[in-house]
Amino acid sequence: MNKKNILAFISCFMILFILSACSFYNNINTNETTEKTENTIEEIETTDVLNEMTSENDVGGASISTRKYRVNYYDVPYQFVLIVGEDAFWEWDETRDNEDPDETNVMVMKNFIQHFNITREDFDKANLEWTKTIFYEMGGKPVMNPKDFANQETDESYNADIIYTFDDEVINNYYLSGYYPYIFESDYEKAVESGEYETRTTDWVDVEAMESEIIAKYGETEIVTEVSETTTVEATK
Repeated sequence: MNKKNILAFISCFMILFILSACSFYNNINTNETTEKTENTIEEIETTDVLNEMTSENDVGGASISTRKYRVNYYDVPYQFVLIVGEDAFWEWDETRDNEDPDETNVMVMKNFIQHFNITREDFDKANLEWTKTIFYEMGGKPVMNPKDFANQETDESYNADIIYTFDDEVINNYYLSGYYPYIFESDYEKAVESGEYETRTTDWVDVEAMESEIIAKYGETEIVTEVSETTTVEATK
């Protein structure tokens, strides 16, 4: 093989080597970029799922709080609706469609009580039924003023002593959604089991004790469904 052929062969080999090296480098970069993109998409999707779950459950706390106040601030559970009847409740509820509790800073339950003139007796009895639902049907651990994880709010009983002050400042300070160390109960339980975290919640509700108190105070737990005349207080959400 003469020198020209050798040089041509070496040149071709070098060109092929350079092309192969470039292709290999590009593949590495492409794989790294793809992996980074997939990881970014996964992180975004995970965040979206968490936010969606939080939004759907109307819970606050931790780093993805979606509500200014705890979930009970915005709700009137069915156990309370039964006091006035569904028709009357939904007729009233329609007047609140364009109102936002986060803007008005007025608790929905407070307005419900004032609008329908709900007695403390009927409220306490309905709250007992709500607490029973949390414990027996939802499998939760009834609590007031949760402090440990965001979705613990779904197990919260109403604090009648706070609500029946009808003082917006007192009510708002009590129901303000605080910082939770965890979003979900499963993460909280793992942290407690490992010794990493010690529970801060102290206001657990004993269903049987609550029922005994209702009977001692009112003589029975049955809710009076006959509604007294509604007040003239304007319903605000």
